[in-house]
Amino acid sequence: MAFQTVKGMRDFLPKEAIFRDEVFEKIKRVFEKFGFSPAITPSLEYYEVFANKYAIGEENLKNIYDFEDKSKRRLALRFDQTVPLARLVACNPQLPKPFKRYEISRVWRYEEIKRGRYREFWQCDVDIIGSKSMMADAEVIACGLEAVKELGFENVLMRINNRKLLTAIIKFIDASDKEKTVLRIIDKLDKIGKNGVEKELVAAGLDDEQIKNVFKIISLKGHEEVFENICFLEKYEAGKEGIKELKDLIEWLKVFEIKNFLIDLSLARGLDYYTSTIFELSGEDKNIGSIAGGGRYDKMIGKFSGNQDIPAVGIALGVERILELMKDRANKNTVTQIFVVSVNEKNRKDAVEAANILRKKGINTEVDLMDRKLSKQIEYANKINVPFVLIVGDEEIKIGKYKLKDMSNGIERAATLDEIARLVLPRS
Repeated sequence: MAFQTVKGMRDFLPKEAIFRDEVFEKIKRVFEKFGFSPAITPSLEYYEVFANKYAIGEENLKNIYDFEDKSKRRLALRFDQTVPLARLVACNPQLPKPFKRYEISRVWRYEEIKRGRYREFWQCDVDIIGSKSMMADAEVIACGLEAVKELGFENVLMRINNRKLLTAIIKFIDASDKEKTVLRIIDKLDKIGKNGVEKELVAAGLDDEQIKNVFKIISLKGHEEVFENICFLEKYEAGKEGIKELKDLIEWLKVFEIKNFLIDLSLARGLDYYTSTIFELSGEDKNIGSIAGGGRYDKMIGKFSGNQDIPAVGIALGVERILELMKDRANKNTVTQIFVVSVNEKNRKDAVEAANILRKKGINTEVDLMDRKLSKQIEYANKINVPFVLIVGDEEIKIGKYKLKDMSNGIERAATLDEIARLVLPRS
């Protein structure tokens, strides 16, 4: 039996790997345009980092890949990039604030496999550490929207809510002792529908009146008009703060010229570490789910360091789902720009010498390594979609000009290596 990849893990052949790199590079450019700098955390953390009660929550621990190393230390593969970031900041209190960081790395979750969801996948995160202002929340939302726009997604919608409002709703229905459970159930609304959520709320111990009131409130969606219908929540401190923060956020979103957002009081997000603003970005394809999400987590870093709370907010792009939607755009099988072919066997060294010069000029160059005839070399170059073929023969060596063939249209021209470099580089 042939060896296969572990369930939920994938190999990427050049065509897909190149495309993924191009997508990551576009996202990276947007992140850096907003002033975020890279910071990289390890693939492995101590299990306790994620098991901390201020981290991902007990419900998500069952989806962690954890094991003991040879020294009997319990370790875990990175479940997300937010918790390791909190640990990193806690370990480096000298970092200037705000600390604006991005990371594009792999994470691992032992979850159900379906379209756009795997057990090893990439996340693209940006976070702002140290700012309490809703301006920071608006900036990470603006950055996330700009990134997906750069990838060609125009018709998207950012749903926003505030965890403090959800806390106030739980207080209003007199179920504070079940808050985490109720929030996790509400978070399943898009997956299991209203009937499914009702059944789980009944199983959690809520009565008919409580469930009726929950749905009456969380069904509210819209813009500023929503506030008229939830003003009664201001009698709770959490409700008062949540409404104020949400109003502030909306004002900042306007300043950032963000129009494609919607207040959605059913949005809960399942991770326990969120403390305030939460948001989720959805595309046109409802079957693919959200393509980005995040929020504010003002308690986690301080709990890791044992010091005062450090405000933080971030967004993660669900890049696997995005790539699933973009898969038809993958069309490159190679990063090679020029394939140098030799007319005959004695020209092979000349081909390598020409390749050396082109590489020094910054051009991705490949030469034949299979001792093939000229026609077979060109056939191979065409098969892997190399843009240009450079033909090296006795006549080319003699006059110092080489035939450069554009593989997209078959047009050939004679040029020196310097001229060829100038022709090819603008298209790289």
